[in-house]
Amino acid sequence: MIGEDSMEAVCHVGDDAVQRLHTLGLVPDDVYAPLGKASAEARLATELDSPGMAGYTFWSRCNRFFREQMQEKAGWGYSNSQQILRCLHPTDGFAITAVSASGPVGDEKAAWSGAIRTKNPKGPAVARLVQRNEEQLALFQIPGQRVEVPDVNELPTWFLLYKSTKEGLSFELSMPVQMHGKYVDTWRERIILPENPFRGPEFDIKRLDEVVEDVAVEVPVEFKGAI
Repeated sequence: MIGEDSMEAVCHVGDDAVQRLHTLGLVPDDVYAPLGKASAEARLATELDSPGMAGYTFWSRCNRFFREQMQEKAGWGYSNSQQILRCLHPTDGFAITAVSASGPVGDEKAAWSGAIRTKNPKGPAVARLVQRNEEQLALFQIPGQRVEVPDVNELPTWFLLYKSTKEGLSFELSMPVQMHGKYVDTWRERIILPENPFRGPEFDIKRLDEVVEDVAVEVPVEFKGAI
């Protein structure tokens, strides 16, 4: 458990967050750009789309736009193995995937366990991913210990967490290490950028996903003549 062993949870904010991004080969716009583009795509959904379309679109397009820009900019790879949309660092040292979340996303004062969690329940593939994150991070604490990474499903994987509310879109880049039940809810490291350009109700993607109750419509039919 975090706080019970040699691993210390770390939250990077302000300039420290920008510097931590740099160590991962990223700059703030690498995070801002896909979030902004995905928001624009999600807002194209209307009540004539299926319920949940805006949220699904945001998730898919955020991963797509992040992968497109990093592939073009720096030669990052990608994988859809086990239905997890990963963007792979060129060194194969780690991966990043965008995931919807609930709780105080982007709040540096949030508790490390239980406060922020994935919005939707996750299955065995994500459970294994999170467990490997914890195991590999523990090994990295041992001086000289090298971790062999045989395939994409063994890579340490960061979550680009995002949450949409009437106040706007909040986000952070965090390393998950534990699940409780079917939800990822414990984080080893969090990166909270100093600026948030997505404030305001126009970024409330959740509003677009509100379920509209089906309304029965009766249409009178009058038959004329024999059928």
